[in-house]
Amino acid sequence: MFNIFKSKHSKNNVISASIVALLIAMLCWPILSYQKKSNTFNISKQGESDISFIDTAFARMFDKQIKENITFHQCPGIAVMIMKDNHTIFQKQYGTKSVKNTEPIDQETVFRLGSVSKGFAGILAALLIDKNIISLDDPVSMYVPELSMKAKTKDKILRVRHILTHTSGLTEHAFSNLVDENHPMSTIIANLNRITPRDSTGKTYAYQNATYGLIEKVIEQATGMTYQQALDFYLLSPLDMCGTSCTYEALCHAPNVSRGHKYGGKRAGFVNIPYSPHYYNVPSAGGINAPMADMKKWLSAIMGYQNNAIPQSALNIAFTPYVSTADDDKYFNSWPGAVDSHYGLGWRIINTKLNHVIYHGGMVNGFRSEIAFDPDKKLGIVLLFNSTCSYSNQAVPLFFQLWEEYTNPFNPKLL
Repeated sequence: MFNIFKSKHSKNNVISASIVALLIAMLCWPILSYQKKSNTFNISKQGESDISFIDTAFARMFDKQIKENITFHQCPGIAVMIMKDNHTIFQKQYGTKSVKNTEPIDQETVFRLGSVSKGFAGILAALLIDKNIISLDDPVSMYVPELSMKAKTKDKILRVRHILTHTSGLTEHAFSNLVDENHPMSTIIANLNRITPRDSTGKTYAYQNATYGLIEKVIEQATGMTYQQALDFYLLSPLDMCGTSCTYEALCHAPNVSRGHKYGGKRAGFVNIPYSPHYYNVPSAGGINAPMADMKKWLSAIMGYQNNAIPQSALNIAFTPYVSTADDDKYFNSWPGAVDSHYGLGWRIINTKLNHVIYHGGMVNGFRSEIAFDPDKKLGIVLLFNSTCSYSNQAVPLFFQLWEEYTNPFNPKLL
């Protein structure tokens, strides 16, 4: 009976099975094709439930770009991290903490951030503004009564917005020599009281360090905390950035820390240099120390993924373009396809033909740092250098260019 049943229906069974197999193949084909094309793999998580799958081809291309530039520019060491949609899609360390040893850099290695510190002060100020604790239009003298410097405006009032956007009207880097010489803020204020702005306050951009440090006095008076305490209370602790600090002592006693390097000539190449207390007297301008593990959390926060700590309303305040910097003779205005640039609160806003970039760079004591993200593409990068190698000026635009060439090779805006 069984044999008769089998022979009678086997042909129909074979046809049915073939149809089912064909349907399964058609459904699976896009997935199989994508996996073959993408060559994906599981990479590190940014959050407990976030798992990122990335194209290893791009990772290889970017890794090759970095290695070629490290070799060409003789960079002693770099820590790099890329984030897309709040996922870490690339993280790698290159080189050693010092040219004098073979200790490799890892994600917990502390670097000095230099002027990338201004972004921390800008976000902290934006948070306080968002909470109505301070206002951009508040007179600085309201919080710093010992400051008597007059603005070059009709009302003669120097306001909080002027110090955060480098529009005090003072010449570029006014009294930065006092910062370099480790003078306290009281000495800097006494010297500021002796001068009058050359240019129109609130209209003319000129980069500052000493004047920018006045935001610390504003924050201290408004919150009743020291600047270091306010930074920790409002930003570092909520973001669990346990390895980040803003003192010389913290740098010197960090168990896992890199050395800065300067170029010693063609024969010597980069040589390491001693730690310096420069800019810890004005930590808002250049005194933050941080490892890549913490900068990952910071990038996630400023990209808008940590709203419990930094709401979008505060980020909008910080990233508003308050003054044009398009006429500034600096490297970021020479990025390929650069269209215009502005300054927010401790952040640069740079538009190119390919990207809208929120950015800042920093340099101090033989360290360079770069942080940038495109809010439209939800794509960001952090690079920490333990030298002043020329690659640091090119790394951000080279990354964005490579990403566009890979993900959208037929974009007519590509150069």
